[in-house]
Amino acid sequence: MNHWIRTISRRGGSALVAPLLAVLLTPTAALACGGFFCFTQPIDQSAERILYIRNSDSITVHIQISYTGDDEQFSWVLPLMSVPQLGIGSDSVFPVLEQLTSPRFQLDVQNKQGCYLDQPCMQFDAAAEAGGGGPANEDGGVQILLEEKVGPYDAKVISGDDGAEMFQWLNDNGYVQPPEAQPLIESYVDNKFVFLALKLQKDKSVGDLAPIVVTLDENEPCLPIRLTKIAASDDMPIVAWFLGEHRAIPKNYLHVEINEATIDWFNPSANYKAVVSKAIDQASGHAFTTEYAKPNKQIQPWQQNDPNAQPVNIFDNRFELQNADTAKLAGMTEPGDFLQEMFSQGFPRNTSIQNMIRKYMPKADPYADVSDNEFYGCIQGYQPGQGEPCDSYYASLPAFDAKAFAQELQEVVVEPLAAVQKSFGDLPYLTRLYTTLDASEMDKDPIFSFNPDLPDVDNLHVAVAEPICAEGEQQAKKAKLTFADGRELEVDVPTDVDNCFGFGGSGQSVGFGDGGAGAINDAGGQPAKEIAVLDEQGPPLVVAMEDAERVDGALNNAETGKPSLDDAFVDSLDDPAPTANASNNSGGGCTASPTGAPASSGAGFMLLLVGAAFLARRRRAVAP
Repeated sequence: MNHWIRTISRRGGSALVAPLLAVLLTPTAALACGGFFCFTQPIDQSAERILYIRNSDSITVHIQISYTGDDEQFSWVLPLMSVPQLGIGSDSVFPVLEQLTSPRFQLDVQNKQGCYLDQPCMQFDAAAEAGGGGPANEDGGVQILLEEKVGPYDAKVISGDDGAEMFQWLNDNGYVQPPEAQPLIESYVDNKFVFLALKLQKDKSVGDLAPIVVTLDENEPCLPIRLTKIAASDDMPIVAWFLGEHRAIPKNYLHVEINEATIDWFNPSANYKAVVSKAIDQASGHAFTTEYAKPNKQIQPWQQNDPNAQPVNIFDNRFELQNADTAKLAGMTEPGDFLQEMFSQGFPRNTSIQNMIRKYMPKADPYADVSDNEFYGCIQGYQPGQGEPCDSYYASLPAFDAKAFAQELQEVVVEPLAAVQKSFGDLPYLTRLYTTLDASEMDKDPIFSFNPDLPDVDNLHVAVAEPICAEGEQQAKKAKLTFADGRELEVDVPTDVDNCFGFGGSGQSVGFGDGGAGAINDAGGQPAKEIAVLDEQGPPLVVAMEDAERVDGALNNAETGKPSLDDAFVDSLDDPAPTANASNNSGGGCTASPTGAPASSGAGFMLLLVGAAFLARRRRAVAP
């Protein structure tokens, strides 16, 4: 039996097979291609990505910031239920989460004598990738509750009693809000929200952007997305990870399980997003799917035959830089030695690190057009008399501030990663939820909770492929797929796939991106295999597709700690019919209802980037 694996992303390019592969390469190999610039973990900017860490009495939220535009135009506004503690995160967290939790699809090919599926090559494409405040100040009707510098940001937490004044203050102070935002801001002000407002410090640039970390004294996470509709495009992806004691659930949104038979198993990135989006639309447009939900400690494949094996935390040593020594770096005087030592200590080769290198070791004007790979390949590990052009590149560098560089590495990389590593050791369970939403569907804010009774969800999906050959032929043009639930489906074997097939045991990975909008396999049935209500205890309440919109409306009143639906309403529902085999011909601190007021609990926050540069970036990121 062979495992077909072609690792790709929803963009149709390379995917996150091993984003940490960089630290495994030898320094010699790195120097041959430029060190920190020859292998990159690019930050995927095509989806909103958030990590919630639920502690016993608080929620800590890591929000990845993606922005393209002028430094002076950058601003963020986030509505919050209370004054937060602020910190800086690391972009390196998200590639690790992607690597270990992205959906994967694996075909177990059962070739037979004289009939086989073509297997021309193997391919593994790796993609890269708080403090207190002073007394409150007043500025008209707006109060500044907290003002501090956090990483590259000037941060203010503001409050007010008049939404119109808050809207005006934001615009007057450079946090440009479009007119469409005013009624939404007024709604949050009316419900006693405060606002976190971020700008870049005067000596910082877009290249210094880092995830913002917000800690709130709340118990349940939520995501106020109503403001996002101002800049949203069709089927905007949102992925959220939840680290806590149990599996996370959408409390006031429906839950869908996708029908695997509608996936293109030979190229899952081609239509995965389309399948999920259609399944969510069949659940009234307000739904999430669970892509991963498992304990952090798991029995590993090499332990399967050991009856005494103990589960291993798969996140051990995944985030923290075990060999980082910024004190040693701070004592260095030569930039080449500094870069070589950074590499030896295992610092990631991602966009954030590259931006720091450019900042502390800038190219002189005559070399502005020299590639980073060539220029910094010369700088890293440079030895006097190495030869041209390296001698000239090195001589052109300005005075090097090793202490400042080392301090920034400590604050922006080492400490945030150590904090995340500790959380993954302290808390036992991780969930990954995914949805796509149009602007018209961003009319109520998702509230999340946790359920200890629900089963785990594996991100690896497996089907068996049996080749079907025409008489006299050995190369199969069709295959019979058998899915985990026993269903069978005959499909055509593609002949025009750009990427080659390969073999392995990890499955084809799907990531985020503008792709994934390929045709749904109608022969496999409806994209939504199951629509359900998940509550804080007990099994799912399966809902008939024709009842989805009515149930969605009833969930507008859901509150954490209480049953989402009352017994009388549940009794009025139709018994659900199977949906997977039908024909595909149908189309706390958050505001739970489209028109209602924000609920009284929940760690409410929302990412609002404004200005023409942001609008253009998002439209590029999610356009089909």
